[in-house]
Amino acid sequence: MTRRQYLNPPIQEAVCEFRFAPSRAWNFTIPSLFYEKIKDFYTGEPQQQAFIATEFQVSPQFLNPEFTVRPGWTKLLFPSADANKLVAVGQDLASVHALRPYEGWEGFKQRIDRAFDVYVDVAKPVGVTRIALRYINQIAIPTNVEIELSDYFTIYPQLPADGVPSRISAFLTRTELIYEDIPIRLVLNLSDAISPPEKAGQVAIVLDLEISQEWVEKPLPLEEALSTLYELRQREGQAFESLITDRTRELFDVK
Repeated sequence: MTRRQYLNPPIQEAVCEFRFAPSRAWNFTIPSLFYEKIKDFYTGEPQQQAFIATEFQVSPQFLNPEFTVRPGWTKLLFPSADANKLVAVGQDLASVHALRPYEGWEGFKQRIDRAFDVYVDVAKPVGVTRIALRYINQIAIPTNVEIELSDYFTIYPQLPADGVPSRISAFLTRTELIYEDIPIRLVLNLSDAISPPEKAGQVAIVLDLEISQEWVEKPLPLEEALSTLYELRQREGQAFESLITDRTRELFDVK
């Protein structure tokens, strides 16, 4: 079962990320060259996003543990005029983002295809080392009474019948899975969230799915990257549909 078409999809953010095997050392002319080729659509103010790396070291005697923070890597983001669509470039990576309201797969796919082609043209990588597709879904459940998660999801916290309270006030579940036929990783996160002001009185649930594949020993040829992405998208859609119930689908105005 693939992801169905919904008039009101719950997608808060969709992200597609490629990591590349470089053919040369990274330099900061690459983002400039990339931007020159995509600035006709991404007309918003470019932004810089800096990441930090952390390390936690413990001695064999577990004495005086050391926690260090050091500069990590930087990613440049190029938004559209309405800031709902973005592309980003960092060292040996490119990502495409879609914020709510989700533009639909066809529009998202077109932007992914273009960003991939432009990055390959300016950076000249020799292959792909990782492809990831992530959908962060925020599902608002209208209710004035306590809800049963099992009415809306096929995965949810399960507690013993005795010994612990039965009423859940907050929760977070994380599951990592590997497909048997292809080494594709699927990460599922289900949690409660704070409802936005416009949805006061509703229960907000976040269903966060990331599906990815890596090539460590030998990079994936560039010409196979997009078809591989589309395979990941099919599997993500199947996973999403298997995790929700028909009662949840009614919230999205299924076509």
